[in-house]
Amino acid sequence: RNRRTHPRPESYTSELLNRGIERAAQKVIEEAGETAIAALNAPENVVGEMADLLYHALVLLEATNLDVDRVWDELLKRRS
Repeated sequence: RNRRTHPRPESYTSELLNRGIERAAQKVIEEAGETAIAALNAPENVVGEMADLLYHALVLLEATNLDVDRVWDELLKRRS
């Protein structure tokens, strides 16, 4: 949220948010593919790729003005 309310020109997060939902969504798709490929071919790279995927998913949530707590709440509902 900080990068949305206090953008910095040198910030990658600010750049993604400025480019909009479409770019953030593209990055999630890209990182999901890279994570899956790493799991199949280079398991030692999964942690780094998963970190990239989670980061971009959080940026996408911010770009769509959705709070991550809604995701956690949804997961909790599915657990019961």
